Amino acid sequence: MTETNIIQLQGIEKRFGKFVAVSDLSLDLREGEFFSLLGPSGCGKTTALRMIAGFQEPTEGKVLIDGQDMEGMPANKRPTNMVFQSYAIFPHLNVGNNVAYGLRNRGISKSEIDTRVKEALEMVELGGLEARGANELSGGQRQRVALARALVMRPKVLLLDEPLSALDKKLREQMQFEMRHLQQSLGITFVMVTHDQYEAMTMSDRIGVMFDGRLVQVDTPQTLYAKPGSREVASFIGEMNFLPAEVTAETGDTFSISTPGFGAMKIEANPNVARHGRHISVGIRPEQLEIARHKPDGYDGTVQGVVRDVAFYGENVHYHVGVEGLDKPIAASVPNYFHTVDHAPGDKVWLGVQAASVIDLGEDKQTS
Repeated sequence: MTETNIIQLQGIEKRFGKFVAVSDLSLDLREGEFFSLLGPSGCGKTTALRMIAGFQEPTEGKVLIDGQDMEGMPANKRPTNMVFQSYAIFPHLNVGNNVAYGLRNRGISKSEIDTRVKEALEMVELGGLEARGANELSGGQRQRVALARALVMRPKVLLLDEPLSALDKKLREQMQFEMRHLQQSLGITFVMVTHDQYEAMTMSDRIGVMFDGRLVQVDTPQTLYAKPGSREVASFIGEMNFLPAEVTAETGDTFSISTPGFGAMKIEANPNVARHGRHISVGIRPEQLEIARHKPDGYDGTVQGVVRDVAFYGENVHYHVGVEGLDKPIAASVPNYFHTVDHAPGDKVWLGVQAASVIDLGEDKQTS
């Protein structure tokens, strides 16, 4: 990844009648990065991708690719190619002809087409399968053919619209690593749309989170998880316990808070949120909590509660612990080292947390 911007979205807006699908979207994408637009269904992420591709024109604003304004530029003339959610493999063509389809429409010689098709299939580990029929392919192979058909055009930017959604869980996870490795080896820019937070975090250099047509935060996966810019982002990126807190003192980049149950702690200010007033929300990830039968030592905050529910997920165990003074139970996630569930519903347990794991989420609008 370089510091050079390959895509620049400048004040993009897309309206369908009175409905605003994308509003005031400004974003710079770097050459050679894997970037994901993440958000729930209907948030505008696919519309944004289609405007980059040229399938839709923005109502306002500009799309620049490699420094060139794309206004009026049709999709087939842009230095991009797109892999669709459905793959759009031609069922009557074999693998080689599927991959070669776009090249033949450009009048390239047969010898060059054969060379480029072979190269593209080697990239996606389908070398030697040119003659295989489309109906003989597995889901993972169909996805690779769709990738090869896009890559054979040698785009500067590859656009991916929910590219793995049709695959089963195990194959989907395998393809996440394969696509990330492919992007790194090719060094071209990948822009992916997904509603799957784990997929975005696994594959991306940076992620842009969208809600209701607006881009609300752009950061690395690590920063989004550790320093979400709002309660909404925190809730969408992984599981989070939300607690009200009162600010009792402030010193530079840290401030003292008091929270129900856990009591007084000193936490770090989150640079990604705007905080106003005495009352804020804080978040604690379930995996950052210690759960024990006896009060644990060495924690900045501890509270006793009662186990309400237990969920066994194989690799970890989720506990929901009711705490006096809180409307909702606190979730604690524990790695499953010994294939056992240590606590049962009705058990009294202690929860412990370090202040460094408590995330400032800014103003608590329910109490401010």
